[in-house]
Amino acid sequence: MPKVKLTEELSKAIKNTRNDKGVKASDLAAHIDRSLAYISKLENHNAEFVDLEVLYNIFEFLMGKTEDFLEYIQPLLEKTTIELTPDEIKEQEWIQVFDLEYRRIPISDSLITFIKEMLKKLGLTSNQVILKMNKNEELSYRNILQQKTNSLIYERSKEKSTSYIVFDLKETLLEDILNKKISNINYITMEGIVRTLYKLHDLSVDEASEKAVSTLNEHKFFSLYEKKELLREKINGEELDMVLTEFDKMNITVVNTIMKHLKMLSDWNIDYANQKLKNLEESFAIDPSFILAVIGSEFFKLTNLDKEEKKSFLSDLSALIDKHSDKPTVSEEKFEAY
Repeated sequence: MPKVKLTEELSKAIKNTRNDKGVKASDLAAHIDRSLAYISKLENHNAEFVDLEVLYNIFEFLMGKTEDFLEYIQPLLEKTTIELTPDEIKEQEWIQVFDLEYRRIPISDSLITFIKEMLKKLGLTSNQVILKMNKNEELSYRNILQQKTNSLIYERSKEKSTSYIVFDLKETLLEDILNKKISNINYITMEGIVRTLYKLHDLSVDEASEKAVSTLNEHKFFSLYEKKELLREKINGEELDMVLTEFDKMNITVVNTIMKHLKMLSDWNIDYANQKLKNLEESFAIDPSFILAVIGSEFFKLTNLDKEEKKSFLSDLSALIDKHSDKPTVSEEKFEAY
């Protein structure tokens, strides 16, 4: 459970809010299942940390409506630090790996045009940029160049957790992107390409990194974190168009349509729907992209089957699943397209 460093301001906020709301310390202690002495420690700044969940429970109890206490507590949390357990750190790292390494993002025509213009300004070929990236000059002073390549790698110490990437890319990668042989790519590779272009334009590493992120955002090439932050700030349709790509809009439309079908089927026979959806949930756990490939097959071609033929088809499908179900388990990546 994340722990929040207890600042004096946070201690005063707990005490003042409780007094303003006329809540007894004993009632607050009972609500969060702690002792009266614990409340006293929090309010008098005699504790170093407080569990984030406990802090939320305190302000939710004192202030009632979720949006009210969250709006009040957010500025207080921004002035302190939140410490994570080792398991939570690993979970956050996995989320970041998924976002930056596994997730595939469509490459827009405008981003391709930008890269071509930068290459022209620099008088370089696409292959030269990749060769520059593969030198990993920023990491040459560290004994890490033999580690896993093209992936996020974490180093943790008591003070901080840092990540880095050792690039070993195919020499023709950027050429294939510019010729649209490759239409999507992960975030860390594209950020590395644009950052390298800016470094070759005589920007420092920090300046190039900042400029690369800004440029990618301009061309709607976002990490999930960046996209969520931007969407949170947007209000109307015109502003959303600044963030959402045509791929995003299509995805939203298709997902909403599928959800309508699932809702209709659930309303018709919720027990039947739950059984089938539970099977789908457990199937996704083995390999999400494989299961998406299965359910995304062209079943719409079966439009002319009558009821008996559909039953026969499902029987054949079940037999096929049984035929392949006794294979030994193998370890493989779960985010490969089929």
